[in-house]
Amino acid sequence: MQLALGRQAVRRPSASRPGTVNCVRHSPMATLRVCPYRRFVGTTYRMPTLSSRREFFRLPYPITSGATLVVDGTNYKVAEISERGLRVVEGVGRFPVDAPIEGTLALTMGVRCQIVGKVLRIEDDSFVLKLDRGPSTRDVIREQLHVARAFPDWKPQPA
Repeated sequence: MQLALGRQAVRRPSASRPGTVNCVRHSPMATLRVCPYRRFVGTTYRMPTLSSRREFFRLPYPITSGATLVVDGTNYKVAEISERGLRVVEGVGRFPVDAPIEGTLALTMGVRCQIVGKVLRIEDDSFVLKLDRGPSTRDVIREQLHVARAFPDWKPQPA
């Protein structure tokens, strides 16, 4: 097809011609045989394999800081938190194993969470609570960011 513009004739590519797609002579998809943005990507995303068998992330606190668990008006210092558990380092021996616990967890960033659970096990210097209701995943992540900002040089010790 030709159009006359003054003295010059301009030739437009025809969509009916073989090898032409939307007025482009060769389709980039036909020559690459792969989507253009994937051509420069070396790998596709793969889920990482986790070496930990834990179901929930545990956030340990520095020795000088920690959340506070309030049960019946008594404060207990918390050394580690997760969505479904707490490690309490004060008040060891006050609660027997499988004792129900209800209270309020005050995180260092100022958020308070209602907790309901039971004593899972008692160790030499701490006891562990298994929670039926506790901090949300969002609360734990926000607490992790708060601890990282408040103690920039502190790194948790491997268990």
